[in-house]
Amino acid sequence: MKITNKSGLPQTLVNVMQRDPYTRGGARLSVTQLIGSPRISILRARHDNEMETDVTDGIWSMMGRAMHSLAEAGADAAHIAEERIHTTVLGWTLSGGIDLQILRDGVVAIEDYKVTSAWAVMNDKPEWEYQLNVYAYLVAMEKGWKVDQLNVIAFVRDWARMKAGTQEGYPSAPVIRVPVKLWSVDEQRAYIEERIRIHQDAATADQFGDELPNCSDAERWLKSSKFAVMKPGRKSAVRVFDTKAEADTFSTDNAGTEVVERPGAATRCAENFCSVSQWCTQWQTEQGEAE
Repeated sequence: MKITNKSGLPQTLVNVMQRDPYTRGGARLSVTQLIGSPRISILRARHDNEMETDVTDGIWSMMGRAMHSLAEAGADAAHIAEERIHTTVLGWTLSGGIDLQILRDGVVAIEDYKVTSAWAVMNDKPEWEYQLNVYAYLVAMEKGWKVDQLNVIAFVRDWARMKAGTQEGYPSAPVIRVPVKLWSVDEQRAYIEERIRIHQDAATADQFGDELPNCSDAERWLKSSKFAVMKPGRKSAVRVFDTKAEADTFSTDNAGTEVVERPGAATRCAENFCSVSQWCTQWQTEQGEAE
């Protein structure tokens, strides 16, 4: 991947991006890949030499790597920091780099350090649950240890003190612990096997030149269409509904209003959060249909 520096930032930042130490450790899949879209993973591998990213787009990723070093710097005798664990599932090797394992009284708590937004802390992040439960499975299978806690240590990059005491659900501090639901080992195994099969099917399609499986709605961050009841002369909606029927009923009961559809969109594709959208036939097809 080519790294650009369009804003003329210090060369040290470019160097940090170029020297990314991340590795899967020889595994076929990392945990991040496992829980992610196989279409995106394969397209990234195909077009790595053509892809381009600016150093400004990697700032928060670099900050995340810096936060991970805190786990190592602060580790004590009860801590295992930055350990990569491998296991084999359905013939494929899976690896995950765990930020911190805290040992106490024969059980383990897993903690993952993330530089994230206040919005992410305030809303459901199912990928956090998937990721940490796969880590728990790796620890259980390869070490035989019982995991009893999963936590994200969230460094909230856009934290605002004034919102902390006034906005419901807003993070109380710029760094907080976010508990993550722990599944049973059987649930973890079932999820991992399902995801491995999905990636294996995609790899077979890639090998034979077939069309890759489409990204799911969740993987595309699809937002459903909404129906706004509008009043002439007013910029904001009177009410917004999930269905047209609800909006029509409300509009009928409120004379002088009209229903305006706010079309849904695949946010990840439409707003350039996906690095391979220009090579994605799924996205190109949808764009052609829209035009």
